[in-house]
Amino acid sequence: MAIVGGGASGTLLAVHLLRSARGPLHVALVERSARVGLGLAYSTTSPCHLLNVPAARMGAFADDPEHFLRWVRRELPDTAPGAFISRQRYGRYLESVLREARAQAAPGVHLEVVTRDVASVEETDDGTVRVALASGGQVEARTVVLALGNAPPSNPRVPDGGLYASRRYHRSPWAKDALRGVSAADDVLLIGTGLTMVDTVLSLVEQGHQGDIHALSRHGLLPHVHQETLQAGAAAYASPGIREALRALRQEVRRERGDVSAAGTRPAPVRIRAILHLLRREVRRAAEAGADWRMVVDALRPVTTPLWRRLPVDEQQRFLRHLRAYWDVHRHRMAPGIGETVERLRREGRLTLQAARIQGFALEAAGVEVRVRRRGQGGEEALRVQHVINCTGPEGAMTRGHPVLCGLVETGRARSDALGMGLATDADGALLDAGGRASGRLYTLGPPRRGELWETTAVPEIRGQARALAGHLLQRLTSTRAPSPVMEAAGAPLGG
Repeated sequence: MAIVGGGASGTLLAVHLLRSARGPLHVALVERSARVGLGLAYSTTSPCHLLNVPAARMGAFADDPEHFLRWVRRELPDTAPGAFISRQRYGRYLESVLREARAQAAPGVHLEVVTRDVASVEETDDGTVRVALASGGQVEARTVVLALGNAPPSNPRVPDGGLYASRRYHRSPWAKDALRGVSAADDVLLIGTGLTMVDTVLSLVEQGHQGDIHALSRHGLLPHVHQETLQAGAAAYASPGIREALRALRQEVRRERGDVSAAGTRPAPVRIRAILHLLRREVRRAAEAGADWRMVVDALRPVTTPLWRRLPVDEQQRFLRHLRAYWDVHRHRMAPGIGETVERLRREGRLTLQAARIQGFALEAAGVEVRVRRRGQGGEEALRVQHVINCTGPEGAMTRGHPVLCGLVETGRARSDALGMGLATDADGALLDAGGRASGRLYTLGPPRRGELWETTAVPEIRGQARALAGHLLQRLTSTRAPSPVMEAAGAPLGG
């Protein structure tokens, strides 16, 4: 078996395979960087980049969410359950979890780390999958899981006037030396106002930046902040379980149709408006108990994917067009300390947020002219900065952002989901080909399933997927007794 991608998704899957396998199994974990478990999210070296989920909920195992908290307390005994730990430390945690799983694996269960970049993935006629490596050689396995994480951001589709090829444009703040060349006094435009923008602001401040920072997005919304302490009404608010939430949703749907009878009624399509009614009702209930909307958003998290999958595609598209930005700032929140830093920078006038659209760029001798149109206004304005940093987050259509996925779609071995956000899969994560069939040899988890599951980019969701997929794959391997991967590079075995 081979796993392509050694970020959080690939690492958690490898951990569950190593912990659960009882018979012969060889797992090849193919990762371009020298360290597994980090990916883009946890490869940061900045201590100011924090997790946006409290430590007590970030364990690698769904049945033991406090596993990470106990690990942190080995070095920091006074760590509170609600503490927001650095992402750098969390990357070290994932590395340690993989090392432990590797050391404690059953006899005959092995992990080999292949430090190479992947050029393509191809199903062969002999029942195997060939993973071609960019540096030459290949990995062959009966089953391959694509744990590719998020695609890099795409360039704004506006006239760039040569900006994108210049040193004044930084396509991704997560690239190596991404902020090199930004001087302390330079004015900067950040495209996007979400958590990626917040991290970039922190990085600029950390390196001594003193210039003006302009952040711009279509809505100009800033992520909300987690609460520092547990609310007084937390115990009084009883959140609905999945059955109760779905029952309430059905009642909302019938009410909208004007049909109050439950019996003998054909189920009506679920609409976004009904979900909004459910959400607002729960916010009112929480407020009456002395809590606020944060508890509702967090409590409904396990219900989000079932609700999403019950929406027709046109309703999902309506959500993405009109409500996604509002959901994101409520769902993906900042740690309290980071929120204080951002507010201080805004009060000092060093950070300015705008709700606007970019109309185009023009390179000038001293920097970049950015033509923008503010939300609700007709005319254009010119903003002049020395650097433009793309903080829009992952490419919306993953098959455009990942050459490996693009190749699979072009050959018909995979297809995009109905929204064009990721890959079409079956319930177990097996890729569907152009005809809608699952070969059972190619799988994925995490961000590539975003269009079908929606909540699939954070550790609490990915760890559940990893456990379920590991169980499914081991069951299949037990019945087929698949051989170990064959790894070659210019006629010589690959090292780990």
